[in-house]
Amino acid sequence: MRALSRNLIEKLRRLKLIASDLDGTLLDDKGEISDTTRRSVGRLNDVGILVAIMTARPHYSAERIADQLSMRTPIVSFEGDLIRLPHSSENLRAKFIKSDVVRRVTAEAEKSLSSVALFVDDRIVRLESDWMLPHYIEALGPEVTVVEDLLPFIARTIQLVIGSDSRRNIRSMARQASVPFSGVRTEIYSSAKQEERWYLEISGRHRSKATGLEWLEKFYRVGKGEVAVLGDSSNDIAAFRRAGTRVAMKNAVHELKERADIITESTNDDDGAAEFFDLVHEINSNNRN
Repeated sequence: MRALSRNLIEKLRRLKLIASDLDGTLLDDKGEISDTTRRSVGRLNDVGILVAIMTARPHYSAERIADQLSMRTPIVSFEGDLIRLPHSSENLRAKFIKSDVVRRVTAEAEKSLSSVALFVDDRIVRLESDWMLPHYIEALGPEVTVVEDLLPFIARTIQLVIGSDSRRNIRSMARQASVPFSGVRTEIYSSAKQEERWYLEISGRHRSKATGLEWLEKFYRVGKGEVAVLGDSSNDIAAFRRAGTRVAMKNAVHELKERADIITESTNDDDGAAEFFDLVHEINSNNRN
């Protein structure tokens, strides 16, 4: 890592919270946490610096990583639309999609024989007949609950995914979801494994990791200058704008590196996050001695 300015060192001495992305940052390319990263996170606790997860992943997926790191800090998932403590049934913050939007789209999906999965709080629900869903949903196993009726879960939907063998139907449902004042954003993509299989993801239009970061600041009563954000992707830019210290991985996108105070010398596959954590630990250990 390049030589740090005196001003940057002082900023690192003031840190009380580090909010870190998962994929491409804390996790290697296999989606795993290394022993080196695990030890580095533990050492930060010794100098009173908290580490929190801030990710686009669902809560239950991030929760497994938090367990491996012995984290007890709130997990910011769905890019800020859901915040929960690990293994808690209480939502500290939740931004649900409007019920009329979910109801309208799921009804259309049923008519067109499309499959629907609702991301509800800390789990996914789907009907027994809904088999045309992305592989990552089917691979989640216990986190996917098969129900007889989606109606009881509509009001608590944070995100939904629809699968169909008709691109026309998918586009039609995307238009129905995106009516004025619906408050959602849509993304259509094709299956990488099956021809003529299309998916539609619907989520909150204004979801942002910056919202989750602001919540964490208030929860821990820390100022922007006491917070660092660590990330690699374009969805970390909003949080970068808010954070006092911005750290981009070596493997980060160019747009993030342009905004970074620090760029790690190692990628996520070579413990780049641990590199930054160890730097912060060293500076703060010396500060206490």
